[in-house]
Amino acid sequence: MTEKQTSGELFVNGDFATGDFSGWSVGSDASMSVVPNEGRHIAVLKPVPYGVPITLNQTVVRERSDGDYVFGFWIRSSDADGNAVPGVRYITVVTMLIHPRDNLGSGKIRTMNAVVTSYWVKYTWRFSIEGRRNQDFEVVFKNERKRPDDALILPAGRDGYETVIVPNEDPAPKTLNDDDNSPFAIRDVTLFRA
Repeated sequence: MTEKQTSGELFVNGDFATGDFSGWSVGSDASMSVVPNEGRHIAVLKPVPYGVPITLNQTVVRERSDGDYVFGFWIRSSDADGNAVPGVRYITVVTMLIHPRDNLGSGKIRTMNAVVTSYWVKYTWRFSIEGRRNQDFEVVFKNERKRPDDALILPAGRDGYETVIVPNEDPAPKTLNDDDNSPFAIRDVTLFRA
């Protein structure tokens, strides 16, 4: 966790250009890797059983958090080598958390239902922070198999957090094969402060 500049890109190594997970917290080297692909590096996340705490995440500490932000990432199906897998269409959840450290309000959780397909799809969320000082922004990627119907939806330890409901700007796929055994790849993860 580091305090970065007051504007511009806030994540470290969001494009995985270093060829590794520098700047990221990695849950398991066996479940994820950074591989070269299409002239850049991408992160490949293999599926893990539901409830297993294996995630790829990054937290940015903000001492002055008021302002306008854009969070975004690209996602698609992948094999272990980073190549697209034709015919795969399923939904995975990417989570953005805003952790309060200023005692001026509750934390926020924004989950994004990202559709994994055989082509790159970009997801973005634009948001503003007003009247707040110290907050941490955390993005969590996890290729988790289906959640059992009786499982908790809110991550453990997040009682009192407000769920941010934002309409998904991307159309839902016409068909899903519900293949939760497929790896996915991500690239160009950004948190930009205007």
